[in-house]
Amino acid sequence: MMESSDSERRARLTEADLRRADGTVRLAWGQLPAAHRELLKEIGASHWQVVGEPLGSVVDGLLRSGGHPGLSRGNQRSLDGALAVWIEQLRLMVMDGGHRLLDGLDESAYERFVFNNAWHEWGHALSIGLCSAEDVAAGRRLLELAPEGIRKNIRQGGYRSSQYTHELVANVYALLMIRRRQDLLERPQWLNEEIYRLLVRVTGWTE
Repeated sequence: MMESSDSERRARLTEADLRRADGTVRLAWGQLPAAHRELLKEIGASHWQVVGEPLGSVVDGLLRSGGHPGLSRGNQRSLDGALAVWIEQLRLMVMDGGHRLLDGLDESAYERFVFNNAWHEWGHALSIGLCSAEDVAAGRRLLELAPEGIRKNIRQGGYRSSQYTHELVANVYALLMIRRRQDLLERPQWLNEEIYRLLVRVTGWTE
């Protein structure tokens, strides 16, 4: 059986599908430690929007509507495959509630997937908002201290070296949130102590 095109698949999306995604993001927000939610509110990073279209054109339109330069065609295409993105200029996290990767997931897998992506983007927001210039400049060195899987994921993502620290914080923050849900609060052995101290300083992480 031939797989339907993305446009055909998205034409079948309903308001209930988007409400489900939005409700799951809200649950992910509620899972954050209260101090983290307050910190995100302080830096203006507590808002999100769920859409049913690829993110490239959506983000381009939101930026232009907000009086900011839009995205190039290339950057729009790059964002089209993303499930969620943090838009620094608008202080807004946008999630594609109709993303192909959400198709066919049972309730538990759906929740885990959306949670992980939402936590990643909130970690991104905290890093961009609170990392120092020195932290950003140390990105290449910090990446060398990261676990191999995270290091490989960031390198293959095509990020600039100036983005390494933010991507590292976002990746690790989401993983620590997964562990917190399992009542594993201490620093994991696989996490370098310097990276952990950065997370503590930037996100307010506590054991």
